[in-house]
Amino acid sequence: MKKKDTKVIFLKGQRCALRPLVKDDITKRYLSWLNDEEVNQYMETGTFPTTFGELRNFYNKFSKSKTDIIFAILDKRKGLHIGNIKLGGINWIHRFADLGIMIGDKGYWGRGYGQEACRLILEYAFGRLNLNKVILGVYSTHETAISMYKKAGFRIEGRIRRQISFKGRYIDRLIMGIGKDEFARTERWTKR
Repeated sequence: MKKKDTKVIFLKGQRCALRPLVKDDITKRYLSWLNDEEVNQYMETGTFPTTFGELRNFYNKFSKSKTDIIFAILDKRKGLHIGNIKLGGINWIHRFADLGIMIGDKGYWGRGYGQEACRLILEYAFGRLNLNKVILGVYSTHETAISMYKKAGFRIEGRIRRQISFKGRYIDRLIMGIGKDEFARTERWTKR
């Protein structure tokens, strides 16, 4: 039976909520996401098997970081941890960060949870942290993610040709970004 999450919720959407990733999240279930080829096919983590010790070290490193903020993505109704979203490499001088997201529970793929988590973290980045820009890198073949990011207001700002080795061939890495002013104009994301 899946245990209901009772930790403090930090950001709430209609169907998902974000809260800080905590030590109790370092579970066999989470580890299984990182070792699932389908879950991590578009992430750098899937190159080598991840051990429980490596996952704990990852948590310990990021829990102390002043430039990386990782949230657990929860199904709000069930209180179930379904993935993570991160603002990484935060540059406090130039006011920008990199976005990363993983919906590890495949039962939640294609249901809008990633999209809503993106909206919540952008509201946090621009509203609370006063960042000016959020950027990300995405595989050019990951059409689902590209579509979701575009719906969130991101635009393709660059292309690094043949940077990623993917399924036996080299593909492009797209750089996408959204500025604070662009996010504010994206009415469908600011209204609930």
